Amino acid sequence: MTVPEPPVRQRDWRTAARRTLMITVLLVIAVAVTLALRGQDWSVLAAATEGREPIFFVLLVGGAFLANALAMLLAMTAWRAMLSGLGEPVGRIAAARIFFVGQFAKFVPGKVLGLVISVQMGRSIGVSPSRMMSAYLLTVVVILLTGATVGIAAGPELLGASTGWLVLAVLPVMAVLIRPHLIDLAAASAAHLLRRPAPATTGSGRGIRRAVVAQLAAWLLGGVQLWLLALVMGVPPARSLLLCIGGFSLATVAGMLAVFAPEGIGFREVVLLAALGVILPLPAAGVVVLASRLVTMLSEVAAAGAGLLVTEVHRRRGSRSWRQPLPAGRLRLSESYDEREQ
Repeated sequence: MTVPEPPVRQRDWRTAARRTLMITVLLVIAVAVTLALRGQDWSVLAAATEGREPIFFVLLVGGAFLANALAMLLAMTAWRAMLSGLGEPVGRIAAARIFFVGQFAKFVPGKVLGLVISVQMGRSIGVSPSRMMSAYLLTVVVILLTGATVGIAAGPELLGASTGWLVLAVLPVMAVLIRPHLIDLAAASAAHLLRRPAPATTGSGRGIRRAVVAQLAAWLLGGVQLWLLALVMGVPPARSLLLCIGGFSLATVAGMLAVFAPEGIGFREVVLLAALGVILPLPAAGVVVLASRLVTMLSEVAAAGAGLLVTEVHRRRGSRSWRQPLPAGRLRLSESYDEREQ
């Protein structure tokens, strides 16, 4: 039994709504970039980069762009591992489509639109709303846990502590890898504090471990992105690496907790400025912070756009609609989307 195609008028309305949402997101990004650029003292950048070859900047900025794009792909891998661990595995193409659409929605204040869109898209591949919500909450817990622990890497430089601080960064992650269901307990506790329903299902140990490892790798690459941009301003490479990795993680976590700020704009910059101010003059640190915001935004938009393009090409090449459900019991969700597109 197949689901009938929606009427032409309904399809046109949905297409118009998607285009309107996309235009709105692009306008929000443009306004944010304009506000960030206004009044910035670029003379500091000119002084710090004087006498260096253009290829030096191209390589560092290009490397930062690539590092952050790869970090985004790893974040998608972590989310898919968590979602698949809550039931039947979900195919790569279906997961990528849902995740990348949500990336555009996250620029809208409130952090609700992306979740709503993900839930609706999850329905179309047979994933229940409760499972999508559970995956979202558990993934947020993994992001906050790993981000906070990686952030401890900034301790030696930021707080003048000994390198023994790095041991603290390992303990929480090791505890979760050994006892992955601690994530379930943390998610249930967070839901209780927020007076929200606890996750309806618990994640598999394998799914949680894969999500934790992938998210840790994503934080490392995100920190490398900041480090490469800081090198443009002449920071000492060895001394600044851990500071940039830890500072980026802490700043991003702070931005996530600022629910009403789209992409944590403002909150993330304050934390990054405090971290980079340890090894750079504040004007130079401000240039790096602004450059990091631009690189992360542009690389995430580019990666999400490329990902959606790939999934759309994959969908159009298929002989059956990606919305068409499979007969119950025939295939797992890990195969459903991919095989229906062939």
